Amino acid sequence: MPDRPLRRLPDREPCYPEVLVRPGVKVPMRDGIELATDLYFPACGGQVVKEPVPALLRRTPYNKGAANDETAFRLARHGYLVALQDVRGRHASSGVFDCFAQEAEDGFDAIEWLAAQSPCDGRVGTFGASYEAYAQAAAATQSPPHLAAMCHGFGYTHGYHSARQGGALDVFYLSYFVRMAMDGKEAQADPKVRRADMRFDEWLERYPIRSGQSPLALAPSYERTYFNYVRHEGLDDYWRLPGLSPAEHLGSWPDVPCLWLCGWFDHYAYCHPDTLASSRLARLGHQAQYVVFGPWTHGNLGREIGQTTFGEAATGDAALPDFTLRWFDRVLKGVDDEGLFPSRTRYFSMGGGSGCCSKDGLFEHGGRWRESDVWPPENVEQEVYHLHGDGVLSSVAADVGQSETCFRVDPSDPCPSSTGVCYTTSASRDGTSRRISTNGAWDQTEGTHLFGVQEPYLPLSSRRDVLVFQTGPLVVDLEVVGHPVVELWVSSDAPDTDFVAKLIDVYPPGEDFPAGFALGVSEGIQRAKFRDGYEAPASMLPGQHCLIRIEMRPVANCFVAGHRLRLDITGSSWPNFDVNTNTGRNPSLDWERRVAHNTIHHDRNYPSRILLPVLKSDAGSTGMVLS
Repeated sequence: MPDRPLRRLPDREPCYPEVLVRPGVKVPMRDGIELATDLYFPACGGQVVKEPVPALLRRTPYNKGAANDETAFRLARHGYLVALQDVRGRHASSGVFDCFAQEAEDGFDAIEWLAAQSPCDGRVGTFGASYEAYAQAAAATQSPPHLAAMCHGFGYTHGYHSARQGGALDVFYLSYFVRMAMDGKEAQADPKVRRADMRFDEWLERYPIRSGQSPLALAPSYERTYFNYVRHEGLDDYWRLPGLSPAEHLGSWPDVPCLWLCGWFDHYAYCHPDTLASSRLARLGHQAQYVVFGPWTHGNLGREIGQTTFGEAATGDAALPDFTLRWFDRVLKGVDDEGLFPSRTRYFSMGGGSGCCSKDGLFEHGGRWRESDVWPPENVEQEVYHLHGDGVLSSVAADVGQSETCFRVDPSDPCPSSTGVCYTTSASRDGTSRRISTNGAWDQTEGTHLFGVQEPYLPLSSRRDVLVFQTGPLVVDLEVVGHPVVELWVSSDAPDTDFVAKLIDVYPPGEDFPAGFALGVSEGIQRAKFRDGYEAPASMLPGQHCLIRIEMRPVANCFVAGHRLRLDITGSSWPNFDVNTNTGRNPSLDWERRVAHNTIHHDRNYPSRILLPVLKSDAGSTGMVLS
């Protein structure tokens, strides 16, 4: 399909001049718990409209507010009965908050209650981002009869593969539960808890942490959930509950239109293949699935993504002004905005920018919007690039009898996270906020944005535990679109260890960046003991040759001619993921640490490689040619 810019559409006149608000309605759940809900009614002349209208529901743990939500007012004026609801155990709702796990049954009950309220016409759409998106997916597993459509932004559908990517624990959840606990029920009941200085960044220096002695100890309901995530290291029955992993129950989902909003630099991007139109739901016959992939972080659609900009076309103001309204107008009212949803998949292919420094100090990587009826696009073919002992990454397979590269992984000196999928802040003793991890697209060089690094801030490739494999300058463009996979033949003297792969677009030296610019575009991690599946961990034996398959975040990036494609291999990405202690035990509960001596094999018998989904042009392959 031809490329089209994702343009801002003119605002639509509201259908109704007024909105009447009924705040704090108590909605009963099946067990008697009541959830506080604000209702926004379209109105005219001081009266709620009499004609039936669709309803829209957003369920949130982040405080529905004081019944003055701007989005809710706007949706109501355009002819929707809107309900904003505090989830169980949060803010004005009663009950105990059991993060994520509670949302399946509660979501069903809320949808069916709303469908019965006047002037609802019996159709309920759900919307929201992050946790709110997850709550929609959880409710869908219960097959609510009146669920009519979903708008699912920056969420996930599988709790295990979100919390434990490649088997490694996403440390983001510790910071998340700390932030949530600060305005949770325990904090509301006890001012001392609310004033407690949890200093998450300083706790990272003492990681791992003990139950009852953690920064969450003053909020036991939140600590209990976090340590459930820690203790359930494998994919067991805990993770398969409908409330935790809706993707395990796709067969129960009603066949309703759904818009999935995703970001290349969102930590939930690992989980999006579970629900994309081209994958499992489509195979189940759910055709009305639409996907938008942008060059965004978690919920951030702005111009600044890390230290990079992708151009004005990629920003939220241009790309997503009214997605919620326009989506529901299309699927619930039959209003079609030509150009907004021209195909089932809309994705931003990064790259092709000037490589200069913008006026506001950002690296200009550029990109353009593309369309496809499926994801990945049909005109994508797999190309294989092999690791060689001299650090070369090439389409030519290794043809030597034995070749290997060794590196030392010290859990006391972990490689810092640098591809920007984890971000949080922590209050310091002086009351200021401190960034403790990157978010977005960054040069692979140390700096103040990374956690645990010191001057002189050298390139990460200078670390002894970072192996670099790269091509020569590309002769033609190489556009990677889809889900890269790294296959490593490895051995180790440790029973368990981690392997992290980072895909990097290497710019040549320029006037603004005389050392060049190594832009990280994707990352993946795999814990070795889960190499054969997440249900049955298996230790490595000393010297045993094992195949490690690393599934990287989905990406669309054009490596333009003159650039190099680079693959970095290391043993940690801290504090994005918990650091493997290399003992074989659960690292987040293990205080013993040992150094692992790991080996990457790359010869004719053990061909380590990266599998790249490459977009083909009409003239044929845009594949790599080495100069």
